[in-house]
Amino acid sequence: MSQATPFTATAVRQFPKVELHCHLDGSISLPALRQMAAVVGKSLPADDAALRELVTAPIETVSLIDYLKRFQVVTDLMQTPEQLEIAGYNMVHTAAKDGLIYLETRFAPAIFTEQGLSIKEAINHVLIGLHRGTQEFGVPVNAIVCAMRDRPLAECIEVFQTAAQFTDQGVVGLDFAGDEYNHPTHDLTAAITAGLATGLPFTLHAGEAGPASNVAEALELGASRIGHGVHMSGHPKIIAQAKAANAPIEMCLTSNLQTKAVTGYDDFPLSEFLSAGLCVTINTDDRTVSDVDLTGEFMALHDHYGLDWSLMEQLTLNAINGAFISEEEKTALRRQVQAKEHVNN
Repeated sequence: MSQATPFTATAVRQFPKVELHCHLDGSISLPALRQMAAVVGKSLPADDAALRELVTAPIETVSLIDYLKRFQVVTDLMQTPEQLEIAGYNMVHTAAKDGLIYLETRFAPAIFTEQGLSIKEAINHVLIGLHRGTQEFGVPVNAIVCAMRDRPLAECIEVFQTAAQFTDQGVVGLDFAGDEYNHPTHDLTAAITAGLATGLPFTLHAGEAGPASNVAEALELGASRIGHGVHMSGHPKIIAQAKAANAPIEMCLTSNLQTKAVTGYDDFPLSEFLSAGLCVTINTDDRTVSDVDLTGEFMALHDHYGLDWSLMEQLTLNAINGAFISEEEKTALRRQVQAKEHVNN
């Protein structure tokens, strides 16, 4: 994009964007939630504002744990094949409306097994929904399968080994999500080792609710990318370690403000990480729970940190470079970004 092009929400929405850190269960639209509730005859508040209040975290959220409470209403509606397919399809529709050209969405299938689905069935039905969405809306969306930090390690290993059965169907990576503060990275070593043995790469939530040492340990254990990582701020050795590992950092502004991973806009280490040469990417984390889209995140970065078209393009190329896809696919995505730039110059 030309620097002369006004940096407006409309122009940002039209820019070809890429997102690597987006939780499926935190990003389902209100109409889709109603559709999912109808599958099992569950009633939700008729008023959209009341429903949004149930599933959206306020900026005054006191912690990550408080933030995560908003997911329960949603995950209760993600227990049948039809509900999971609606969720997957809706994720692609949302990505298309936001101007994305590629998305990696992540989810924890063990959470979807409370009414009898197996982990394998849960993964399969989300993927069916994602593929149907991609066919209809044209946006390629792959899946990162998460285990939950507070669940038994044996279950986590089963999740990762089951996920690896879908590597030819859109599962491209693994992750640990959930309560980082009480379940630090080193407690997950056995499951991470088992996950890496499948051949799938890891992105790990680290340095969000827990200390910078979680980032160092994640990298030492073999993580390719770091989710959030903001608590590396002020730790030059760990920042240098992340840079040496060429590990993309999946930054999520609004979510970090809500969970108090950062205390305010002045505390968000975007400039620090960019100046240190880290491969920074920008993400929504949870579109519905945080009431954001990627267009809005870039507008907030423009308003608070002076982000311009040049930096937005670099952050987008960083996301492409960090994506868990082939070089051929990355080249095709880069062409779309550069074609947009050419049109606007």
